[in-house]
Amino acid sequence: MKTETTKGTRSTNLLKAYLCFLCLLWLLPLAAQAQNTFTLDQVFAKMDQVAKGFRSTQADIERTKVTLIVNDKDVAHGKIYYVRRGKEPRLKIQLSEPMTQYLLIDKGKLQLYTPNLKQVQEASLGGHSNTVEQFMALGFGQSSEDLKKNYQVSLAGEETVDGKKTAVLELIPKNAGMGIKNVRMWMDEQTGISVQVKATETSGDYTMFRYTNIKLNGNIADSTFDLKMPKDVRVLKM
Repeated sequence: MKTETTKGTRSTNLLKAYLCFLCLLWLLPLAAQAQNTFTLDQVFAKMDQVAKGFRSTQADIERTKVTLIVNDKDVAHGKIYYVRRGKEPRLKIQLSEPMTQYLLIDKGKLQLYTPNLKQVQEASLGGHSNTVEQFMALGFGQSSEDLKKNYQVSLAGEETVDGKKTAVLELIPKNAGMGIKNVRMWMDEQTGISVQVKATETSGDYTMFRYTNIKLNGNIADSTFDLKMPKDVRVLKM
């Protein structure tokens, strides 16, 4: 009788141990996932690490502009070039599809050139070059202090974009005059660089920038920032 009781007790203990083991296996992925989740401080630390050695970036860009009131969606493709040397940023966005356009920020001036129209719109940025840079080149080598200077920053979770695990930042501009309600940035957790940015206007319209084939700290020739406009180009002051 004791032998049967002992066998029964052992069987019960083995069953409990087996069930505990299964529960442990089930819980482990959840625990691992919790440990791998980026905190906001970790995002800032990654950004600051990249910012220390940042010189330049270039990438393919897809820009999607959505206008809600007329249900219009405009998609354009091209390239972005960004160089930071001292306090004067150099930024060029070159859209080639469906219509060729160039946006250049250089030497304290903004230029929007449309070759088909032989027209360039120009505006002096005055002391606002850095503010414009913070928006147009968002997530490319800025430090956490730069980001917090212009935005209220919160962490909105994690998402996978083009197979890359990203930390999603919700940014509220401190300068209401920009006409931007909020900005959402997807930062690659491995590289500390933005792979996608969505800017929503106060009207609800939004623009999405998606970056692929990103190259960091390569040599970008000065000639990249020459617009090469014809002499008879029409200049419009903004």
